[in-house]
Amino acid sequence: MVKQRFPPVWSSTWLTSTVRTASLLALAFDALSIPTDIWRGPRRLTMDLITEKGHLDDVHSVANTESDGVDHLSSEFFDDDYPMGRKRAWSTVLGAWLIVSCSIGMTSAFGVYQDFYTTSWLDNYSTSAISWIGGVQIFLELILGPIGGKLFDMGYIRTANIAGCTLFTISFFLLSLAKPHQYYQVFLAQGIGMGAGIGLLYIPASTVVFHHFKSKRAFATGLVDSGASVGGIFLSILLNNLIHGSVGFVWGTRIAAFITLFCFIIGNLLIFVPPIKKSADHSTKTTLTDAPYVLTVAWGFVASLGMYFPAFYIQLFARMHGIESALAFYSVAIMNAASIFGRVVPSWLADKWGKLDVFVPCATLSGLMGFAMLGCTTPVGLVLFVIFYGFFFGASVALYLPIIDSLTPPGANKGKRMGFAIVPVGIACLVGPPISGAILGSVNYVWWKGVVFASVTDTIPCVFLAAALYIHRRSRTKQSDEPSSGGA
Repeated sequence: MVKQRFPPVWSSTWLTSTVRTASLLALAFDALSIPTDIWRGPRRLTMDLITEKGHLDDVHSVANTESDGVDHLSSEFFDDDYPMGRKRAWSTVLGAWLIVSCSIGMTSAFGVYQDFYTTSWLDNYSTSAISWIGGVQIFLELILGPIGGKLFDMGYIRTANIAGCTLFTISFFLLSLAKPHQYYQVFLAQGIGMGAGIGLLYIPASTVVFHHFKSKRAFATGLVDSGASVGGIFLSILLNNLIHGSVGFVWGTRIAAFITLFCFIIGNLLIFVPPIKKSADHSTKTTLTDAPYVLTVAWGFVASLGMYFPAFYIQLFARMHGIESALAFYSVAIMNAASIFGRVVPSWLADKWGKLDVFVPCATLSGLMGFAMLGCTTPVGLVLFVIFYGFFFGASVALYLPIIDSLTPPGANKGKRMGFAIVPVGIACLVGPPISGAILGSVNYVWWKGVVFASVTDTIPCVFLAAALYIHRRSRTKQSDEPSSGGA
């Protein structure tokens, strides 16, 4: 078959973007006054924080405390909204954003590979078999969450980040060595290797900002999660131009891997790891079985069975329905662009109106919007769908971990709760895309069956979220009434 030659715009555009990015990073380093000894331990870092705040008269008394004195520092040394300082907080957001952009951004751009493998590189395999690659990648990203969460609770945030970034980058380069029609090579490199790398860094990179913010946690997390959308835009456009252009699959993948390596290095340098307090010894039963938490996790499992169907198949759907290739190739990028606003704006509103209060309608609209994929047979219909679905899909993904954070009791093992919350989501992401692909078919695509399956599984479980919101509100009302009744 004749390959679609993509317009050769990538070279000048990418070089220009690289120069601008380098300039912005240089300004960021200068503005943030990034120290050269950012690898120092928590005690030394805390001493510098105190000095920066101007409490020079207290340095001597703090210096004489024992090594565990970090846990007992008075709150007067820290800003109410930024416990470690404003510069370190936003520097960490930028660093985590870069890591998320190039790691989870790759899963957001998998639709490019799904289309390329189906029509060219692995055209001897069914769409269901190919979707296992993306499904396993997301599965490992999430199923390894308890390991990342445990490392998070133990304070090994940087170790987990570096290990995950290293494994992801090596696997990305190995993907470029995969031969045509050799399914197992692509599966091992992209599905297993890259997925395991994301799994190690996902919880530490996404939630390290929790320790830098108090009143703006959901907004900061939304900004970090927006990196998945920006990365999906950049990587989908880059890979489409490279793979379908004169560069080809091998060097197109390697160029993307080199860019990823660069962003990982800068991102890890920008992240400031705070001194982590030991979590209280809550039993697993108490930590993982409260009703709002269980209902939210149940939503995550069922909804994830079909949530990623449009992201995986929209480009293939558009091309199969006669949409011009240039627009079809940008469908994944447009969806990720809309997802940026979906990850940031609802997260900002969640800090003001309540996380569950914003999450419930966004998740419901995400499921209902899935049905509209059947109308993407015209250019206008395609663009409208990817914009609206991308927005609400982004909100559903970005608010999930902040919801778990808000439902976590004070002193509980936050990393453990988050880790176990994403395991069911990982299982659903493993089996969901192949089930959708099997329903869709491999020769004569029956699109309405795949769309209905994905949309129903994404919409129905929203009743779990409504129940979680009701129970959570009732428990908060009881807690607020207890002091007054006691006083009476």
